[in-house]
Amino acid sequence: MEEFETLTLTGGKKLSMTKVESVDGFSEQFIKLTVNKKRTVITGDGLKITVFNKTSGELVAEGNFYDIKFEGEKAPLIKRLFK
Repeated sequence: MEEFETLTLTGGKKLSMTKVESVDGFSEQFIKLTVNKKRTVITGDGLKITVFNKTSGELVAEGNFYDIKFEGEKAPLIKRLFK
């Protein structure tokens, strides 16, 4: 049985996610993640990752969240290099 990621956004200011495999980049305006083999981009202002546990896949972030986009599966590195 496939497990799905969970996402909880509380008051637009606190975000909790599961199944986070990696944090691929972040600043105060965005957080780029790989979640359950999919790219995920979160945008907002004053974003700050407060908890990230790679073993359990838990991520907690705070700030003002504006947009969350789930993109397609992340291609293997070799395919991204030789398009």
